[in-house]
Amino acid sequence: MSTPAPRSHRRPRVPAHRAAAPREPVDWAKAGRRSVRRRARGMTHPEAAAALEEAELQQHLVRDHEDLAGDERGPAEVAEWARIVQLLANSGGVYDPDADAVVQDELAADAEHERAQQLEDEAARRATLAPDVLRHALLRTLARTGLLDGLSEDELAAVDRLPDIDPAAALAVNALLARAHEAGAGSRPGAAS
Repeated sequence: MSTPAPRSHRRPRVPAHRAAAPREPVDWAKAGRRSVRRRARGMTHPEAAAALEEAELQQHLVRDHEDLAGDERGPAEVAEWARIVQLLANSGGVYDPDADAVVQDELAADAEHERAQQLEDEAARRATLAPDVLRHALLRTLARTGLLDGLSEDELAAVDRLPDIDPAAALAVNALLARAHEAGAGSRPGAAS
């Protein structure tokens, strides 16, 4: 008989706090439907009908639990089992989520939502680029390249307006000016390498 290892009195290592991006709340109904679809893959109509009966029984057993009163997952699972049973009754064969039009529509909607979220995140990121900071960066780059002193009033006004009108364009112009200057400085005779 072996003795258990003594417990360590050291505190567990906890990663440093990072500012996490806000997450969307969990959609428990969707999680339930996806769980059912994974379990239903390859089932025949009789197998799916038995799984529906089991899910209905589970839902009946937990209906009086106060802590599960607002549970969305259980009813969603029962509804998804019922939908799959009906689908298999009409089509026969075995269940395949890849061939289920409802699943494919949901996946397409999720992908569209993800694309929209990415566009929104990109717009928010660009909005955080303060026009004054971009304006200062442009002027600093123009001064470093030696172009600032040669700008006309109209050109200087355009440089002044660009960060307000299109921050992404101002950022791109600044990067292009800096690269062009670096490329030109490297090709001059006597340039330091």
